[in-house]
Formats: sequence, C-alpha cells, structure tokens
Amino acid sequence: MKTIRRDRLRNVVFLIGAGASVDAGLPTVAELTRDLRKQLPTLSGPDRVIRPEFGQVFDLIQTYDSSVAENYERFFEWINLLLNVQKEPFRKIIITDIPESLIKVMVDLTFVVGGELSRLLELRQGNADYLERLADFLPEGGRLKIFTINYDCCLEDACQFAGIDLTTGFDPIKRKWKPSLFQLKSKGINLYKLHGSLRWNSARDLRLSGDRFQNKYVPMELRQGERSNLPKFIDVSSGGWLVLGPGNKIQADDPFISLFYEFHRSLHRAKVCVVIGYSYQDGHINTVLDLGIDRGVSIVDVNPGGPCGRYLASKRYHPIRLTAKNALISGAIKSKIEELKQ
Repeated sequence: MKTIRRDRLRNVVFLIGAGASVDAGLPTVAELTRDLRKQLPTLSGPDRVIRPEFGQVFDLIQTYDSSVAENYERFFEWINLLLNVQKEPFRKIIITDIPESLIKVMVDLTFVVGGELSRLLELRQGNADYLERLADFLPEGGRLKIFTINYDCCLEDACQFAGIDLTTGFDPIKRKWKPSLFQLKSKGINLYKLHGSLRWNSARDLRLSGDRFQNKYVPMELRQGERSNLPKFIDVSSGGWLVLGPGNKIQADDPFISLFYEFHRSLHRAKVCVVIGYSYQDGHINTVLDLGIDRGVSIVDVNPGGPCGRYLASKRYHPIRLTAKNALISGAIKSKIEELKQ
C-alpha cells in the first residue's frame, strides 16, 4: 500500500453521497423509499390523527410515474407540482383529476414526511468504522474538507470513536451554529453537511417571544437524549433541518448557504475531488463538479455500480469500481491520488 506525503493532500477534497453509508447498514434510496411507503398509512398528520390516505397519495402518483416507487425524492417532486398547480393563476388553465380531499392530504404530508425519513434512517445506522480511514487523507498541519449530502451521522460517530477531531460548524457546548470553527488550524476534519443532518433540530428561545424576528427557529445540533437536558425556555420543534426533495436545493439561509458557498470555493481551489457513493442526481452539486473539471480538477469516483457516463469523455475522470469500505481499506483511493499527483 502506498503512503501519500501529507503535504500532497492539501488540495484534495471529498464529496460523499448515500452510497458511502451502505456498508454501515444504511439503506439505499430505493430501500428507504420502500420503507417510507410501508409506513405512510400509519403516520399522523399535524392534528395527530392517523392518516391512511398518505399511502393512497403515494399509490395514486405511482400509477402515473413508476419511478416514484424507487425514489422518494421523485415522490416529493410530484407533490410539489400538484400543490403548485392548485394556486392562482395556474389552476385557471391546469386541471388535475385529483379529489380535493387528497390535495389536503398532500399538504399535511409535507409537514410529517421529513420526520419519518429521519426516524427510518436512525433505525438503520450500524458500524461505520471503515470511515475512520478518511483520516489517512488529513493534510500536514491542516484539516481535510469533506462535503456530504447525507443526513446520517455515520462519519461523525466513526471519528468520535477513533478520537479524530471533527467539526460540523456547530459549537460542541452551546450546540449552536458557529461557522468560525471551520477556520481551526488543528489537525482534523471539517464536515460540511450540505443538505442537513439528523441531529440538526429547530429551536427557539421562548424568552424572546415579544419580538417575532428574534423568536424564529434556529438550528441546534443535538444528539439523542440531549433535548431533555436543555433549559425549559428552549423550545425544540419536532421537525429537523433537512433539505428534502428534488429541484433547487440551494437554500438562502444559514447554515446551508454558507456550506454550499464553501463547497463552490473549495472545488475552485482543489486539484483532486474524491467522490464516494454519489449518484449525480443533484443539479446544483453537478454544476460545481462540472466547473471544477473545466478548470482542471481531477475526479476520483468511487462507486461499485460503475463509472458515471456524465464524465466518461473527460481525461480528468477516474472511476474506482469498489464499495466505499473496500476502496478505503484497500488503499485504492490513496494509490489513485498518488498517481494523479505525479
């Protein structure tokens, strides 16, 4: 196994997708979609009344688009579309053959499905110790930048168990967003969770209820069980901070806008971007990768399903047909980076 000189890792960044967590027992998108469909009829709406109609909505949409059965984000896309065409002036010229009762169900569904996805993911988390090997890529005297579109916390748990310093930009004591933590000079990992995290909760300070601008919900990073330790004046909503659904996932508020800006900035400066388990389904992510390749960034793509046709014509695209676990443990990623650095 080759050993990379640490000073040669300064311009290497990582992008991690759902496939990187499969070896840890996390579901694929198709598996998560099937689990969600099974649970839909058992979910309660905002009024806490069980709504079996949630399953009917899924089945109705699936009759028109079979891809919904394998991709929950496609399901969200349909719901957003069907709700939008009910608004003025679209409803004047676009007619849908959907009962009014199911339209109301779709509105309620948007408020609860994120929480159910979070619950399903938390149930499936397993052993992700192979992700500790990302520490092999820490640059000398600096921090490795890892960007992820995953909600799960496999990497955080693996690094904590191995004693690897990692920050997600949240203060470990106050649990509040503190992006200056990404400027740390100590050796470790900066993890940028572009689409949110299972541990990001919506919280507000009830003492500020007199000012509606100060009373808005803000993100807090909380592990399971930590809610009970919060002061009584901190109200935590059941809804997490997750970017769900297809289409434009670029959010205008923090932490999302800051995280995406750093992704764009880092790809502009990088020499190599190691992509692990990403399916190239997010347009805003693809745009940044495209710009990176155009300016000379080499893409090392780790995916057991084979290379991505999007970049096959580029000499800067280098596929590794292995799972995340095998690629990290075998040293295949190290070898490819060393080859590109020569």
